[in-house]
Amino acid sequence: MHQSLNGLPFVPEALILPTAGKKTLFSMRLALLLLCAVVPAVRPAYGETFSFAIIADPHIDGNPDHRAKFETAVDWIISNRKSKDIELTFMLGDIAWGGSGKNRNLGTAKKILDRLKNNGITYIPVIGDNEVQYGCEKEFQEVFGPHYKSLSGNLDNWRKASVPVAGKYLQNFSFDYKDCHFVCPDFNSRKARDEGGELHDFAGGSWPWFKNDIERCPKHKKENIVIMTHIGMFNTGFEFADRFVYSESEMDTIKSFLNDYKDNVDTNYAGHLHLNWYVPVWSRLFVPLYHVRVTDETWSQLQWPESVEPGLTVRWVQVDNSGLKISYHQNIENISEEEPVQK
Repeated sequence: MHQSLNGLPFVPEALILPTAGKKTLFSMRLALLLLCAVVPAVRPAYGETFSFAIIADPHIDGNPDHRAKFETAVDWIISNRKSKDIELTFMLGDIAWGGSGKNRNLGTAKKILDRLKNNGITYIPVIGDNEVQYGCEKEFQEVFGPHYKSLSGNLDNWRKASVPVAGKYLQNFSFDYKDCHFVCPDFNSRKARDEGGELHDFAGGSWPWFKNDIERCPKHKKENIVIMTHIGMFNTGFEFADRFVYSESEMDTIKSFLNDYKDNVDTNYAGHLHLNWYVPVWSRLFVPLYHVRVTDETWSQLQWPESVEPGLTVRWVQVDNSGLKISYHQNIENISEEEPVQK
């Protein structure tokens, strides 16, 4: 059976890779729209030169179970850093918010993430829509600002936009790592109760910064550009679902610009939807522009279309930069809560 939405086929990665899946209420409605055909996965054999890990949506909001599972995910990366050659970890938004006094949850989450740094793994925090909606975007800058400054001295070609701009703490930054260019634009809406994407297309905003970064970045090899966002850069063609991702006009803007760089942009990694999902974004019929790969949350919630409780999710991606085109090999780990963690 082959189905598509607005001409875009959607493939749940639960059907092509080992997976864990947990959804929020909004994502269940969106998931109803995203049922589609299974596309066979071909796993190439090659020698990886390094790996990066992805964690999404730990929701450190005072819930002790969320915190414990986040710690387990971080500890798993530390335990497997050598065997899986993990050198970078991206934390793709909805990290933490709230708390009281000196016990702020963003500070708690940073202490957990600092375990990665203390074990030789560079971690890169990306802001999510929940930090914004709960009024913590300035606090996010205060907590992670010193860490970003540290990254600027350790990562090649580090670029970060100044904050605030127009009263918004837009976290836009990029860097180079072993022939890859990682760009992390802040496309989270600043409108009250808005859970979707917003390009912030104004002077000093995310969209002009993103365009400038893509235009300027090194392009020595094909598929070298990797985009990290909280909200995946795609839409469904259904307005009530696209309020959780991007509108048709926003996607037209994104695709029109990136079409000139389709040989360089490989994947947009994201969280936000609380499931593992794969979405090809097309330049035109049968011509892929880039891939969107959504990673599940770390905490567990059994919800349709799941039939079993899969546990924690950590994605790790093996990178081979030995040729003229960089290759990326996807892995999704389901971490049993009973699995012993070597610290």
